[in-house]
Amino acid sequence: MYFCWEASKEGYKFCRKIIRLDGYHLKSKFGGQLLTAVGIDGNDSIFPLAYAIVEGETKDSWSWFLQLIMRDLEITREAEHKLILISDKQNGLLPAMEEVLPYASHRFCVSHLHGNMKLAGFLGKAMKDALWTAAKTTTVNSCNDAMAEIRKLDEEAYQWLGDKHASEWSRCKGTTKNEITAR
Repeated sequence: MYFCWEASKEGYKFCRKIIRLDGYHLKSKFGGQLLTAVGIDGNDSIFPLAYAIVEGETKDSWSWFLQLIMRDLEITREAEHKLILISDKQNGLLPAMEEVLPYASHRFCVSHLHGNMKLAGFLGKAMKDALWTAAKTTTVNSCNDAMAEIRKLDEEAYQWLGDKHASEWSRCKGTTKNEITAR
């Protein structure tokens, strides 16, 4: 079951070209997953775009959902080059994005990255603040300074974070696929 209201279709035209994708377990006797897509409006607020109820988080269900979103939001191949998708690596989503929206840029949710850091044992407010500082930096030098702060806090956390490509979570090192191919 898929929903994309007319108001969402019209409102997307005035949103930033950023779509946050997420999936949630439905805990009823029927089970399944709720897939969601939200945008960012002109007031930096969450703007609901579409949602679907599917049997599970698979490449096929994500591909189906993304194809319907592309159709309803009128995302052309040209517009896809300017599109940024944000997710937390749900099952099947990354291969579906490569198949359906190959020219869109992909970023990972820093909140989920921080959650994974906590699961890896890198805890504390100072670490959380340092991660968010690094994610929000807009120049390579300021990002390097923020990463040095993380290194001072915990060398292992710095190494753990170094295994993740900075262009996928940091503003300063992020470029769109269109910018990469134009170089």
